[in-house]
Amino acid sequence: MIFDVASCEEIIGFSFKDKNLLRQCFTHASYTHEHPSFQNNERLEFFGDSVLGYCVSEYLYKNYPNSDEGALTEIKQSLVSHKPLSEAIQRLGLDEYVLYGEGERKNLKNHSAACENLFEAIVAGIYLDEDGGLERAKKFIFDELSSLLPKTAPAKATKKSEKRTPVKDPKNLLQEYVQKYKKGKIEYIVKGRKGPDHNPTFVVSLAVDGKEIAEAEGNSKKEAEKICAEKGLKRLTTKQKSYAAKGEKPAKNKSAEKTDKPKGKPKAKSGKTAAKKKELTRSNKWISKRLNLSVSNPLPINKKSGSITALPV
Repeated sequence: MIFDVASCEEIIGFSFKDKNLLRQCFTHASYTHEHPSFQNNERLEFFGDSVLGYCVSEYLYKNYPNSDEGALTEIKQSLVSHKPLSEAIQRLGLDEYVLYGEGERKNLKNHSAACENLFEAIVAGIYLDEDGGLERAKKFIFDELSSLLPKTAPAKATKKSEKRTPVKDPKNLLQEYVQKYKKGKIEYIVKGRKGPDHNPTFVVSLAVDGKEIAEAEGNSKKEAEKICAEKGLKRLTTKQKSYAAKGEKPAKNKSAEKTDKPKGKPKAKSGKTAAKKKELTRSNKWISKRLNLSVSNPLPINKKSGSITALPV
């Protein structure tokens, strides 16, 4: 199949010095299975996802100074999620130039996901090209996505979003939690791939601080990673639903504990133990806030250790 470099560059609005890099942006993984000498766009898509996130975050931070973190996150998601990226590629007609393997081309089940990946790969390609860079990547991004930006951003997140469980972007939320409480390094490990080239299934596991805590399957590595992150986040942070379903009483909050203090001089706690419980308390408060748990129905806390009890596996 002949790749039309000139038409792609005209639509994108950027002339690549490295034409092979442009071709790689449009090369689907199924094509490289049939043509091993070519590189697919998966690495570019991975890098482009980060460049895209940075560019949009920077723009929102500078242009919406009165919006809080929740409102900015809402706007960002409306720009960088699957639907707007996929629709932008199809609107431009760039999806017609994707290099698929024959088996994939006959059954384009994951065409929409391929379009999303193509957008991110192009962003990375422009950024990495010798004649490109960050500013040229920004131009491509906002030429296609600026129509989705609100003229006036809300100061706070909408009530609808506040009521949702915060798993809209589980990978980012998991990263935020792990960094905040120093839980260790996050690793997504591709354990295998199965199924035909036109409809592959990826098996990915999630490890935190070297310990595997979740495993999931998806039609793409990105999808499997997101499912893994959601499972891992639930394991690390919540048992609230199953706890309430069992009819068990939640642990007492701090104000209740103060009124129920036993008489007499309490045993002195070591500085190390006190510091550990203080950190656990901060962690539990953060979790409750992010998961929108009510004061009357908080997380199950072990009174002795201060940690969350009975987390799901």
